[in-house]
Amino acid sequence: MNALRAFHSRYTGLIAALGISIMFLFGLWPGPQSVIHSFIVLGLAPCTRSYFNCAVMAAAAGWACELGARAYPVLGGTALGNMACALLLWYSLSVSPPERAFTYYLQLLLASIVHIFVVHYFVGIAAGPHVWGYGWQWSLALLPIWGPLAWRLYSPHHLR
Repeated sequence: MNALRAFHSRYTGLIAALGISIMFLFGLWPGPQSVIHSFIVLGLAPCTRSYFNCAVMAAAAGWACELGARAYPVLGGTALGNMACALLLWYSLSVSPPERAFTYYLQLLLASIVHIFVVHYFVGIAAGPHVWGYGWQWSLALLPIWGPLAWRLYSPHHLR
């Protein structure tokens, strides 16, 4: 587990770039694309030690989602919603880091629900009414898969 955390601390950008490229390639399958998107925005971006890196990673995931999904108009609503949610989760994790994996999963669940509504709200402001699709259901249903991976990559300062 320490090796995974050391790998993550050195290669966070590489992991995010790989995830963003995979997410872009999964444009034809919006379900798996939204799971990877949620993992990058809520799992990887808040793990960075800088709010700027967190915002840039979340925005890049939003732009890749809009470019690859072909369902959203490419006006930046997803990137803005991603930045707002990732920074909110980053702040929440920095103020009260979780003691156990269960509390971290609970924070991820609440952040995922907020992420759904905030992103669709900002996309609605940027482009008008749009179809929600089933991607949000995929990301919530597969939280037990991407949540533990995010917990292993997350290294709260009191557990280092």
